[in-house]
Amino acid sequence: MIKNTLLYMVAVALLTGLAFVSGSATAQTPDGETPANEGVCDVLHGGTPGLYGLCVAYCEAQDLDLVGDKETPNNKILGNYRKKMRAGDPDMPCIQVPCPCWNADQLSNVGASATPTCTVSTTVAQVRLLSPGISQQATADLNANICRFVDTTTIPRTSLRFSITAAEAKSCHDQVVAKCSALGQ
Repeated sequence: MIKNTLLYMVAVALLTGLAFVSGSATAQTPDGETPANEGVCDVLHGGTPGLYGLCVAYCEAQDLDLVGDKETPNNKILGNYRKKMRAGDPDMPCIQVPCPCWNADQLSNVGASATPTCTVSTTVAQVRLLSPGISQQATADLNANICRFVDTTTIPRTSLRFSITAAEAKSCHDQVVAKCSALGQ
């Protein structure tokens, strides 16, 4: 009898452990990438009451970082966040505004064949590679709200310049600054 009870307890412990491990292995955030944006809301601690909790609900708990095109619960959370915002509060920290001049692959390709040079200030950021037959450049200007992208290594050659919103300019600027930082410049 004791042997059967012991065997039963071991079997239950094994099954419980297996269920826990398989549950953890298959858990995913809504965007399919783990971990969620944990810690992104920390900048809101001590700020306007309620913003931190709404940020956690939007960015971390649901991992919702893209504004949907339907009135889903994530857009309601975002709407409530923006209603509570006061002057000087940041927009939802996890929302990433795309840069209309380039995508991530295009920006990462700048300087893929040689080390580019960077020029970074609080208002203008540029990463550029000029060598015989190659011209690659990504530039963002916060004062003029423009971005520019050139890549002569592609077919067809790419040369874009856009007048953009302030939020887009900030996103473009931040992306160039991050690239330059990754290059150690």
